[in-house]
Amino acid sequence: MKSGPANLAHWRTVASGLTVAAVATAVTIGAVGAAVAGPFDGLPGKWSGTGVVTYSDGTKERLQCSVKYEQADPNSVTQAVACTSDSYNFRINAFYKSNSTGLVGHWSETVMQVSGSLSGTVSDGHIIGHLRGPGFQARVNVDTKGNQQTVTVVTAEQRISQVAIADKRGG
Repeated sequence: MKSGPANLAHWRTVASGLTVAAVATAVTIGAVGAAVAGPFDGLPGKWSGTGVVTYSDGTKERLQCSVKYEQADPNSVTQAVACTSDSYNFRINAFYKSNSTGLVGHWSETVMQVSGSLSGTVSDGHIIGHLRGPGFQARVNVDTKGNQQTVTVVTAEQRISQVAIADKRGG
């Protein structure tokens, strides 16, 4: 693999695209518990899943993720994500808060040292969101049913065109 600025840009793009999936995972699980005291009820604990990263040239790569969530109050949650594939790994730390206008948050990927923000809406286990970071934007759609969920992230004009993950609690 090449080194230098081109490689750094590639890894930032990879980390950014996969971060979208991790962010969507946290948001979606939070939507399931909204009926009790807050939108993130039921989220704390360990979750895991598998997925596929699709690159803009059509090639695909399998992905494994584990996620840990901690909740300090009913309207916010912190997230720690670790994901691996055959060619890379990344670590994400994030914070999400629900307010009267929707969902807001921020994230940082510690391997490549990139960060960004999240905004969106939560309704009946369905998330529609937008992720922003250095040099990219992405759409996030998440559906949650019970202890299982699917996450689809689509980016435009990036090395990663889509990330699709299925995860479950305690899996």
